[in-house]
Amino acid sequence: MTPVIHRHLSGAEAFQALSPEALDALAAVSSEAVLSAGEVMLREGDADTDLILILSGTAKAFRTAPDGDEIELNDIDAGDCIGELALFDSGRRAASVRATSESHILRIHVDRLDDDSVLTELKGTLATTVVRRARMLSDEMLKGMRAQLEARTLQNQFGYFLIFTIAIFIISTSLFYLVAEDYVEDVYDPGFSWQTVILFAIPSIFIIRVLKIPLRDLGIKRDGLFKSIWQAVLFCAVLTSPVIVYMLFFAEHTPPEERPVQITSAFLLQYFLHTVVQEIGARGLIQGLFVKFLADEKGHRSVLLASAIFASLHVTLGIDAVILTFFAGILFGYAYLYQKNLGGVIVIHYWFGVLAALLVAL
Repeated sequence: MTPVIHRHLSGAEAFQALSPEALDALAAVSSEAVLSAGEVMLREGDADTDLILILSGTAKAFRTAPDGDEIELNDIDAGDCIGELALFDSGRRAASVRATSESHILRIHVDRLDDDSVLTELKGTLATTVVRRARMLSDEMLKGMRAQLEARTLQNQFGYFLIFTIAIFIISTSLFYLVAEDYVEDVYDPGFSWQTVILFAIPSIFIIRVLKIPLRDLGIKRDGLFKSIWQAVLFCAVLTSPVIVYMLFFAEHTPPEERPVQITSAFLLQYFLHTVVQEIGARGLIQGLFVKFLADEKGHRSVLLASAIFASLHVTLGIDAVILTFFAGILFGYAYLYQKNLGGVIVIHYWFGVLAALLVAL
């Protein structure tokens, strides 16, 4: 059995630097064993100094919390040597190790060595392993601390975002109340429109500053800008054709003095500015934050939720406007998912609104 054990030891990375005499001495105090999955190799708190070389199989280190729960540490693979810390400090086991699959192990009973020179050589050889493992554990701890910090930051940011969405719905409800109580006579009045935009912009600017969101994350960037605009122009051209046909041949025209909307250069300019603000808020901010907080890689849920919030801001224009802007918001949302740039989405939104205004003004 000793020659077989000798080959196991000499083939292991942790013991390759040992002299033949030291390998013979270790082989003489070693024994093989086969453990089933779930069996414990080392137990936290034990005072033994055995080393374990995993010849095949896998294991996992873990510690037991005061409440009895197990805290998983690192994975251990075939070829690894474990238990060396107790050899250096003569302390109790700092963690337990359990086989996670059937494992063939070699247990080295270091306390049976009767040659101090072999023990000294063994410690010198294992020092590199100890340092490497300490560095690995340090890196893992740092990674865990970073993950905890990111999770805490994300939780705080979500709290701000929740307040932001509540504020949006409060604004929407308040505007609807003003219209319902006849405090606002004309919902298409430019003054009322600008008040709505400003009310929407205030919490949006607040959340952008608090969360320190860069313009790039809001879709405001040069990358893909011209491509998104050209795609939007082509889409708008296709969308415009049936609208022109309808307006020329099928629409019933209303006398100018009875039209709720007057299409003027001032209207076109202010609506463009409204569109920019709305898209930065609805798509760049709200949809982008939903993608982040919901871990919504495909973006479907984020598009739906952002469209619902976007539609609620149009409740003062009536249920027809809410339904129309909800489905329009879904269109804009998917355009933004595809293009990753607000330039094209703003063009589509703007032209979509102009066409709708033209139809209302007939």
